[in-house]
Amino acid sequence: MRKCFSVILLLILVITSTFVYSEEVTVKEIAFADVGWDSVKFHNAVAGLIAEQIFGYEWREVPGSTTVLHEGLLKGEIDVHMEEWTDNLATYEKDLNEGKFKDLGVNFDDNDQGFYVPRYVIEGDSERGIKAMTPDLKYVWDLKKYPDVFPDAEIKDMGRVYGAIPGWEVDEIIHNKYLHYNLDENFVYFRPGSDAALSSALTSAYEKGEPIVAYYWEPTWLMGKYDFVLLEDKPFDANTYLEGKTELPSVKVNIGVSNKFYEQSPEMVEFLTKYKTSSALTSEALAYMQETGANYIETAKWFLKQHDELIDQWLNQSDAQKMRAYLGTGEKAKTSNWLRDFPFKIPLNVNDIDTSVRNFSVKYDSFFSKIRLFLGSLVNVIYKVLDFIPWFISLILVFLLGWKISRKIGKGILYASLLFLIGALGLWNFTNETLSIVIASVIISLALGFPLGIIISTSERANRIIRPVLDTMQTMPVFVYLIPALLFFGLGKPPAVIATTIYAIVPIIRLTSHGIRQIDKEVVEASLSFGSTRLQSLIKVQIPQALPTIMAGVNQTLMMAMSMVVTTSMIGATGLGMEVLLSVNRVEIGRGLVSGTAVVIIAVLLDRITQGFVNGREVILDEE
Repeated sequence: MRKCFSVILLLILVITSTFVYSEEVTVKEIAFADVGWDSVKFHNAVAGLIAEQIFGYEWREVPGSTTVLHEGLLKGEIDVHMEEWTDNLATYEKDLNEGKFKDLGVNFDDNDQGFYVPRYVIEGDSERGIKAMTPDLKYVWDLKKYPDVFPDAEIKDMGRVYGAIPGWEVDEIIHNKYLHYNLDENFVYFRPGSDAALSSALTSAYEKGEPIVAYYWEPTWLMGKYDFVLLEDKPFDANTYLEGKTELPSVKVNIGVSNKFYEQSPEMVEFLTKYKTSSALTSEALAYMQETGANYIETAKWFLKQHDELIDQWLNQSDAQKMRAYLGTGEKAKTSNWLRDFPFKIPLNVNDIDTSVRNFSVKYDSFFSKIRLFLGSLVNVIYKVLDFIPWFISLILVFLLGWKISRKIGKGILYASLLFLIGALGLWNFTNETLSIVIASVIISLALGFPLGIIISTSERANRIIRPVLDTMQTMPVFVYLIPALLFFGLGKPPAVIATTIYAIVPIIRLTSHGIRQIDKEVVEASLSFGSTRLQSLIKVQIPQALPTIMAGVNQTLMMAMSMVVTTSMIGATGLGMEVLLSVNRVEIGRGLVSGTAVVIIAVLLDRITQGFVNGREVILDEE
């Protein structure tokens, strides 16, 4: 009977797999690049809808950064990129000339970019009770008069301008402009780390009515929703704009396809070659989506109905009629695949969650500002201490520590040599910045985690409550921690400390609790029978007995804090992480290898030193 049942089950699985596979292999699929902003997702939806209804394709989006997805296009992992911002890609012309991909022409080229400020900063806003802060601000060079209006959150008496995304070609141009107008004398050039972080900084400042000056571009939903003013500059000059001496030109936003897609999908290539829009049209669609709450597909349908003339420009007569018929009758209900499609969906409105969290952050901004100020001060103090110590003193200290914990002079020389290598590579200051964030995060993690570990070790009820929270924190994707840190604490080192603390605090809590719980109960009872109170027994007996396990928790907390270095650079944390991020965004293998090696060296040194303190000697993972 069991054999018969097993054979039947195997047949069902084989038939099901064959059915699913045969269905999938017959479907043509297009992989669109999704660099995260709304305009490209909108254009993906328009092109994808036409590809689906007219040419019989299925389509999907592959998320990633600008340079990473461009690299995917060159390798054929991405089929279509609807928004190749040509000026923001350093290798665009070179790759095109070498025939690594195909350029199908301009999608739109009437977009503005440069330094923006909210209109209420210049003119005020009587409805919101905001007075004009910079009534004479009109040109980029006027910013030099107002560093106090746009204060930097980390460096006193300095203003802050938000630059472009690290790795974008325009970032160098904007930085040159910053230097050309001598803004470096009283302003900090702050790289936000990612476009999501930059847009979050702008929206957060606008909703709070705070002043901000930042690089941005059009078309975006943000510029459609909020009233920002582009600061004027000297007229565009093709010979000097790269040096930051004039205004930026409108960027040609082209449609790129992989060589493989170009050869295998001629009908789609013909359509995409004719695909032309404008910044104004795109902004109109994004504004509709923002106002109505429509998704990208719904917005694409609305857009094609509103601008029916585009259908004739993009498609031949018969295909145009077919598309109009589809738009007129609406989409036919898709036949659901009962083998793969889940039949139920909870109607969860994530936009309401976002709005609630944003409102909460605005309402209690004064509270979060105090925490941000404290964290910024803590990191700055640690950095100043590290920066004050001469480099050769640091090398001597590392040598002595390595010698002491291993009792081998060779190990001390090796550790000092590795640290010397970081300085020789020109990364000494970046290392101090990284260590200041890591040390601040570890201090807070230990200050909060150690007492929590003691509490859950002595209380079963607390253990039952906190353990699921720890499980969630340990399994949650690390990028999720950046979101609340970004919303509540802005960009820079303070939110980096918060995100790192949330990620790194779990080991010290767990191992403190585990170390205390594993102590022999008879030892604890003996201490109590000799007259010790519960607190005395905890301090004088249990914690000393559990110290090796607790120190292992300290070591793991330190290692997890180091592992967040690169991730927190996405929200503007400077240091080695930002160097790694820049190398990734620019696809610079050498730079990434050098900065990544520095991160590894620091992590190894911290790991060996802390393990040496735990065991009384150096612990080598791969002992020869």
